[in-house]
Amino acid sequence: MLAAAYEAPLDDVDRSTLGDDALDRAPGLEELRQTKAGYVWAGRDYPAARVSLRSAGIDSVLVVEHGGGSVLGVVERERAYSTVHEGAVYLHLGQQYLVESLDLDSRVALVEPFSADWYTQAKKETQTAIEEALQEAKLPALELSFGRVSVTEQVVGYQKKATRDGAVLETVTLDLPPATFETEAVWFVPGPELLDGIDQMPKLVSSLHAAEHALIAVLPLWAMCDRWDIGGLSTNVHFQTNAPTVFVYDGHPGGVGIAERGFAVFPSWAADTARLLEGCPCESGCPSCVQSPKCGNLNEMLDKSGALTLLRRLVAAAG
Repeated sequence: MLAAAYEAPLDDVDRSTLGDDALDRAPGLEELRQTKAGYVWAGRDYPAARVSLRSAGIDSVLVVEHGGGSVLGVVERERAYSTVHEGAVYLHLGQQYLVESLDLDSRVALVEPFSADWYTQAKKETQTAIEEALQEAKLPALELSFGRVSVTEQVVGYQKKATRDGAVLETVTLDLPPATFETEAVWFVPGPELLDGIDQMPKLVSSLHAAEHALIAVLPLWAMCDRWDIGGLSTNVHFQTNAPTVFVYDGHPGGVGIAERGFAVFPSWAADTARLLEGCPCESGCPSCVQSPKCGNLNEMLDKSGALTLLRRLVAAAG
């Protein structure tokens, strides 16, 4: 509203573009002034500059080169724990930087250029709580939902991995606070018939986990986003559904429409994901199908065959 008013006065004609709620909110915005031409900007700065193009969150961390002082990037606080923690490798324009420190009070991560043949991957624990289901599709063997969720992530360590073959060089423990944010998610609860033959542990959680990874890998083809914009959680028993559940959520606070798009095209999305696994020549899973570069569990417990079985059944149930 403020950025629009900076460009031109706002009046009832703008309701078709901005919506009724926006115009009804205008009288309560102190930096807008009502004139005969409509609501005009009365502030002193450029309101659009208050919103970062690199981050959806207000509370962000600056990535600063130690020594030169130049700002290399901005990372949402919720993602800073896993991307710019102390010891992490940060990439900027193809150049490697090593994170020297992460100051959460001043919201600054200091980095320095370095060159090495290894990278880092954070290990984190994730919990997802359903706040409100906004849309639901209850099929005979499948409960599919879209709505608001709260995601709590805690980075507990990271691994140094060789660039050449992904071999683990070292595992380092971290002591970072949990980060919680509200976002939007699509989640599904498969019925017993969809889990027949893969319902025993550890195959159950490994199949759900692999299916979650594959779904996240394919969703950008439907939602026009990057896989780093998406998070996920799979569990054999969720504390609210009391059943095996898979969540795929927007990785940005508040949500940006990614999960909602996934809900709308779920049958086609699941079918494309099944085709991805069918077409991958690997036997037990690889980075081209079920392994993820951002997995908080470091790609442990993945069952490709179980995921393919589940996805084929999901397609049949959703179709």
